[in-house]
Amino acid sequence: MKTIAHRGGMGRGLQNSPAGVRLAAQHQADYVELDVVRAADGEFHCAHFGWNTKSALRECLAEIGPHMRLIAHLKGDYTEADLICVTEYLAAHLPWEKVVLASHRSRVLWRMRQLIPDIRLARFGLLPALAALWRRQPWDCCMVNQLVLTRWLVQALQRRGYEVVSSCVWELRSRQSVRRLGVDGAFVNLHEGQTMPLVSGTP
Repeated sequence: MKTIAHRGGMGRGLQNSPAGVRLAAQHQADYVELDVVRAADGEFHCAHFGWNTKSALRECLAEIGPHMRLIAHLKGDYTEADLICVTEYLAAHLPWEKVVLASHRSRVLWRMRQLIPDIRLARFGLLPALAALWRRQPWDCCMVNQLVLTRWLVQALQRRGYEVVSSCVWELRSRQSVRRLGVDGAFVNLHEGQTMPLVSGTP
């Protein structure tokens, strides 16, 4: 089960920041998930919402460890022009095989699939995951909150060729409980001084 450091770190001053990415690297997380927003000046920042405290995306990318990969959570609606800009920006800093683009909006992922057919995409949400059981969707990975994720759903999605990740805002299930679902990856909330193991590696 791969571990995904939610917003890098979850303590004060760690979320969507270079310090949070460094914390994720120290914990040897497999992925770091960063919320990516585009400012009015055209620059890309890491912030949960546009009005939150934010860090320059380039500063966060500079802290990604050599073994780590990035899940860039595209916040809000992204036009085709926005997607071209963000992909060019990311490609200048990381090889494509280390990048997953994620969104809560299906239309963003459809646009992205048309622009770059071989890029890895992920969709948040239970309803989109259920829709993926009925009809093939443009994303490769379904990210479903751990509180509503079941082993049956995990296996059904995997049989249809999707990867399944347990997402969360707060970790309300134990990491061992999440691992027993058979997921391919799981979000974890990291804090400074934390010693709890990440439960990484093969399920």
